[in-house]
Amino acid sequence: MNAKQLIIGILKPINIPVTRFMLKRHYQASKVLADTTGARKVLVLAPHMDDETIGPGGVIRKHANEGAEVHCAFVTDGSNSVSDLSKDELIHTRMKEMEEAKGILGIDSIHYMGLPDGKVESNEESRRKFRDIIETVQPDIIYCTSYVDAHTDHTQTAKTLADVLKDMEDPSMTLRLYEINCPIPPSFVNCVMDISDTVADKKRAIEVFSSQAIAFDGFLELNRLKRELAAEDIQAAEVFVEPTIPAFIQHCEYLENEYYPSRFPELFKQANRTDTLLWAIYKNFRLKKRLYENSFRGKEN
Repeated sequence: MNAKQLIIGILKPINIPVTRFMLKRHYQASKVLADTTGARKVLVLAPHMDDETIGPGGVIRKHANEGAEVHCAFVTDGSNSVSDLSKDELIHTRMKEMEEAKGILGIDSIHYMGLPDGKVESNEESRRKFRDIIETVQPDIIYCTSYVDAHTDHTQTAKTLADVLKDMEDPSMTLRLYEINCPIPPSFVNCVMDISDTVADKKRAIEVFSSQAIAFDGFLELNRLKRELAAEDIQAAEVFVEPTIPAFIQHCEYLENEYYPSRFPELFKQANRTDTLLWAIYKNFRLKKRLYENSFRGKEN
């Protein structure tokens, strides 16, 4: 055990209660619960295999329980994830894991876009793939990562979707932006979903992804903490920004042009571990709020 591990071990009994105390205050609100809007066809855009689970996994199961068709499109091949496996072994293993998670979450179909992991960008190829899947599924709701994220694949997934929607004639689906690496500042959350009945399924699906050499406990801890955002007494929540389509397009274009998305990975901290959640949420928190505020300014989100 090295010195860093020793210090973490000593501080952990103190750190976890302090983290929970502070984040309960951070998420204190009385927001009205949203619902699934009676959607019959749902499309989840996931940059990597497991993003659909650690992000909106509980809500995916809710949609499935209500009889909706749930389609999940994976943007990358997942070959650049944190693992001891070779790239080919990792791709195969992650696809196998995804097939198991598919059954747990009630996903009807999976689509693999196969773009290189770590190199997603809005270009002719990626926009064509996004357009094809949207035209095939004809979704009532699209779940997509927010542009504000510590992984460029997540950022560029949002930008690609925005570019496609900008070129579509009168798109009318509901958009919900989910969080992975950068928890959404509570003041910008306008969609709180009760996943009390499906959080156990989400946990089971997360456990399937054993090929990943990173922890996932922080995501589930946040689901429990975010129940504090709801006006009702619930056990767990997933939260989203639900913008209008024009607001979403502006959100992506403004941040692409006015800020420094290539620096987001160093500016923000991944929220995957409970023992580092305070760091992940409060690192450059004022900047995070400013990114949301400026990118949605003048547009209803």
